[in-house]
Amino acid sequence: MVEKETEKKPKEPDVLQYTNYRVYLRDYYDFKKRSSAAFSLRFFAEKAGLSSHAHLKLVIDGKRNITKNTVIKLITGLGLDPQRATYFESLVFFNQATSEKEKQLFYAQLIKASPRSKLRKLEDTQFRIFKEWFHTVILEMVALKDFKTAPEWVSKRLMKKVTPAQVTESFKLLSELGLLVKTANGFRRQDTHLTTDDEVKSLLVKNYHEEMISQAEQALSNIPAAERDISSLTFGIRRKDFPALKKHLQLMRKELLDFSVESGEAEEVVQVNLQLFPLTKGI
Repeated sequence: MVEKETEKKPKEPDVLQYTNYRVYLRDYYDFKKRSSAAFSLRFFAEKAGLSSHAHLKLVIDGKRNITKNTVIKLITGLGLDPQRATYFESLVFFNQATSEKEKQLFYAQLIKASPRSKLRKLEDTQFRIFKEWFHTVILEMVALKDFKTAPEWVSKRLMKKVTPAQVTESFKLLSELGLLVKTANGFRRQDTHLTTDDEVKSLLVKNYHEEMISQAEQALSNIPAAERDISSLTFGIRRKDFPALKKHLQLMRKELLDFSVESGEAEEVVQVNLQLFPLTKGI
């Protein structure tokens, strides 16, 4: 007699594995709906003590934000334990934050809320990669033809803007991420890409760009003009052409990679910043 394979029941979504509270609410609703045909947004809203299920739908669709009072009601409706309740509350305000200072604040609270969260897995490695500019530079330096693993040598090549202790810590961090592999002669780069969820990525990438813009500002004063190129253009465009202009810069960035050489052939590491932003705002 052949027994039928028992189908695994889908697990209820765990908020600790989410970086966007709206996605979590949508997945929670879908899960409950599959479990019981009687479950509806109206039922969920009433269970949470909300006055309008229509507003809840707009929140899930990203068309409305929620207040702290609504967060507390949703926590009750979701039946979250204290740890997940704290994480959910911080996640809501992280997603809804309008300034970088607010995002940084609630991001830190999210990390503190749970060591098992998806965000925590990113904190100790990827967050620092983007927060401190020199990690990506050191990663590229490993491919230099005359590269030496001595932290003092790396520090000197980086014009002593990074201490030997920071270089040592960077080697450790890059190795933990799997971006560097220890070899008998030093290090070898791995073809591994850093990936994050969009919600976290926006914060990390902004940190990275701020650091590199700061490096460009320092180069303007400290690097001779013959060894750098910092220029700008200011011109008027048709509003409808902005997406095409942005696309052109993206293609240009890919073309610049043609100058990148194979590992062991590079002699210097350079940074190219391209910025496009409006100086006027339509009325």
